[in-house]
Amino acid sequence: MRAAVPALVLVLAAAVPLPAQAPGARVLPVLYLPADLPFDTARLRLQVAAVRDVRAWYAERLGGLSFYADPLVVQRSRHTFAELAGADFQNWWPLPEREFAGWGLPWNDSSRIKILLLAQGAGAWAGADSENGGIGSEAEAGRVDRGWLGGLAVVGDSSLGGILAGVCPREGAASHRKPEGGTEWWCNWNTYRGTIAHELGHTFGVPHPDAFRAGFHCDSTVIANMQCHWAWPADSLLPFEAAHLRSLPVFGPDALAEWERAVPAAARNARFPVFERDAVVLWLAGRGGGTGYLWGVELTGDTAGTSDVTWARPAGAVRFVADLGLPPGAGRPARYRIEAGADVVEGTINPGDPPRTVVLETRNAREVRLRIDGGPGVRLGIGNPRWSPRDPAPAPAS
Repeated sequence: MRAAVPALVLVLAAAVPLPAQAPGARVLPVLYLPADLPFDTARLRLQVAAVRDVRAWYAERLGGLSFYADPLVVQRSRHTFAELAGADFQNWWPLPEREFAGWGLPWNDSSRIKILLLAQGAGAWAGADSENGGIGSEAEAGRVDRGWLGGLAVVGDSSLGGILAGVCPREGAASHRKPEGGTEWWCNWNTYRGTIAHELGHTFGVPHPDAFRAGFHCDSTVIANMQCHWAWPADSLLPFEAAHLRSLPVFGPDALAEWERAVPAAARNARFPVFERDAVVLWLAGRGGGTGYLWGVELTGDTAGTSDVTWARPAGAVRFVADLGLPPGAGRPARYRIEAGADVVEGTINPGDPPRTVVLETRNAREVRLRIDGGPGVRLGIGNPRWSPRDPAPAPAS
């Protein structure tokens, strides 16, 4: 297995006031798949569960607050495993950075997106970067806005590979001591989830505790995730860490219920792949080797070149959110129009365009309807359509 590199690299930058941006500060979980490695549905199931469990862990540690997050997507890179690994395994930083920025998803200090790369093939390698820096002392915790802008966390998958191969245990002892034997830190389901929580903590601006407390170490009375994440889920957050996280707009009391899946009420000329049911994802072209969604709709125009889908708006929903793009092999543009009462979003997606996130205010509309046209056989994919009860998060006061 690859040795772990230092878990935190800070790039200090001043927080920049940003315009209103939906759907607000959030984490984007991604199964990042090198171009030449196979897509593994069993691995994806574990990664979906890991993100769910980590969000719940934060809520338990923060009195109900967790981080806002989009549904997980699968992203096939245009780079091969050898290109990403490089001579010293460091290309998992600059190559994804350039890819995501080119698709309009930067993780720099002008973005509210924190990208969580669950990197297939990255072994026991993990690292994180908070683009607007981290807190400089315990006294700053909760008093500055550092940690709310863009960031990147990369977590390798040696634990998942070992679990699926039957050589790593699904559960391990939750202790401040590093596991031994068959539950090495890189070969343990608990540690995998603890590592995700740990690296995300860095993107939120929290360093290792020994940055402020020289010689700090975990013991049987103090088990800090940011110092000994292998102890997950028995580990916790120190008081100053929790205070800082509670102050960031990426955390909220409704984060775990931020969205619910939008299930079509009616459709013409459509199919509805759902990962849990069909063990497949909906692939959309335009980013690297394609972006896969856990659920969605694929519309195909009829002889008149039209097709449509309708979702009944549930109580409490204020926004409809989805990614729109062309399925692989679609060779012609797709024109779309989305209506929610008087609110309308329309546009055209051309071959080669990356999927675009569409956010539609629903107000008092009873339903949302999406229609396509563009000639017979035109196709459009709608990835992870969902309802959200939350308005975009405001920028914190400078």
